[in-house]
Amino acid sequence: MRINHFVNIAVPLLVLLAGVAQATETDGQLSLNVPAGRPEVFERVEIPVDGVPAASNPFDPESITLDIEVIQPSGERLRQPGYFQRPFDRKLEGGREVLTPGGDGSWCFRWLPVEAGRHTLIATATLAGKPAGQGKVTVDVVAGKRHGLARVEPEGRRYFRLDDGTPLFLNGLCACWHGRRGTYDYDDWLVAYEKAGINYIRIWMWHQAFGIEWDKGDKVQYRLDNAWRLDRVLAEAERRGIFVMLCFDYHGIFEVKPDYWGGNNFWPRHPYNAANGGPCQTQNDFFTNEEAKKLYAKRLRYIVARWTAFPNILAWEFFNEIDNEYAYVKHEDVVAWHREMGRRLRSIDPFRHMITSSFTGGSERPDLFALPEMDFAQYHSYNEKHPAQMTAEKTARFFERYRKPFFVSEYGTDWRGWKPDTDPHFRALHQAIWSGAFTGAVGTDMTWWWESIHTGNLYHHWSSLSGFLEGTGIGRADLDPAKFENIEGAVTPLGVSASDEALVWLLDRAHDWPDGAMEAEPASVNGAKVTLTGVDDGTWSVEWWDTLAGKPLAAGEVTASNGAMRLSPPPFQVDIAARLKKR
Repeated sequence: MRINHFVNIAVPLLVLLAGVAQATETDGQLSLNVPAGRPEVFERVEIPVDGVPAASNPFDPESITLDIEVIQPSGERLRQPGYFQRPFDRKLEGGREVLTPGGDGSWCFRWLPVEAGRHTLIATATLAGKPAGQGKVTVDVVAGKRHGLARVEPEGRRYFRLDDGTPLFLNGLCACWHGRRGTYDYDDWLVAYEKAGINYIRIWMWHQAFGIEWDKGDKVQYRLDNAWRLDRVLAEAERRGIFVMLCFDYHGIFEVKPDYWGGNNFWPRHPYNAANGGPCQTQNDFFTNEEAKKLYAKRLRYIVARWTAFPNILAWEFFNEIDNEYAYVKHEDVVAWHREMGRRLRSIDPFRHMITSSFTGGSERPDLFALPEMDFAQYHSYNEKHPAQMTAEKTARFFERYRKPFFVSEYGTDWRGWKPDTDPHFRALHQAIWSGAFTGAVGTDMTWWWESIHTGNLYHHWSSLSGFLEGTGIGRADLDPAKFENIEGAVTPLGVSASDEALVWLLDRAHDWPDGAMEAEPASVNGAKVTLTGVDDGTWSVEWWDTLAGKPLAAGEVTASNGAMRLSPPPFQVDIAARLKKR
């Protein structure tokens, strides 16, 4: 969100006449330029700060800091760092995004008010640890209709919810980096995501896209062009109601050998590598060396300063698949580092976004996800048969082990690339997307290969699920994996249920990918029956849906007695879903 009209606190009469935030006393050294109008609760506010002295390195808190203390109407005080930035203009040249700096840089504070009423903001600058300026302003915040930040649902602890209690089920996919077109790629993708009802993506801060400290010379010299790109994409995702899990690092930063694709071996270029003037003689020193941890903590401070005020940040993810590099790093040191950095990140993030990390699918390490600093667990699945059964099994096992929300955060039929020849009718894709909603996972399986998905315009798999879930209680605290008995017909039933509501999905076992993958015209499933248990007795409405078209097929009523009801779907091909509600 770009704000073009600012009111300097040095002109209180103009501020008052304009009906905007009223300025109070200032020592004249720092000026907080509050935008016109009264912000709403959970509305991100951009506040440029003038008067911050020059320093040798605006990214290094040992050189200079800008901190803002927010005194809320309740009396609670929040503290958050400000950050140094530079504007950029973008254009496409030969199909490639080109950024041009728009100035020398300036200081800014991003704020997310979480209470209505009058707030006092006190900005303090230090230079080499000594006071170098202060300013103060008051801002009136009004209540609005925004729902707040994503949290773990506190009762069942299976799902996410927003601050106002609204359930948040993630319907999404990975969209971790852009191509040559840069942020223009996300302009196209995010439009398609919103139209399809997609409300979640995952983004990596890596060298090809949004990384700010990854190459020689980057040590505490953050890349402001990539930071600007991330600003733009997060703001556009926020505008379209899309949450983002932001991954800080990936395993390739420790690799020295080219991988399957001939790259991703960035340790020789990493700024923490001793060969480049860093403190790490080995890759494992990244996790144990105190100077390396100090450098990383500085980057965390900048990340929090610049991006924590985005209400659509679902979670911070420290690493992608760190166990890929266990030839170089020790698991026990990785776990200890996650504990330490998780606590540090929690202590400086005033809005306490959720925190996680990830492994490959072949490596389940319970001691990491068991850390209290990890808010939820995740799993990466490639080359696994029967995605729906995989999702059900992993969801049940991970939740039983950790009592935390879980989802398959990467999914693909093959880790080596997009392989439509093995899934020509996209049944694996469809089953991975739909299965999460019926297994107790906090979201869909998050498919990889987003460029190919966009090129193929395969979004109807997400939009049909979005239509099916609209108006249901998906994500409510008492919704648990359903139990079935007396299954007739070659179907696999999956579902979630509470005493008065249930969502059921039946999958033809003959077309449980890769079974039947090549059949263009599957035979109809006729006469299937299942008994759903654990529900209230009485009359229930049942609505059967075509999962590809995203439309109801048939509706009726069914009676539950002794805590069970018998379900008889109409004939269907491959799969069918039902919404059930007690009348």
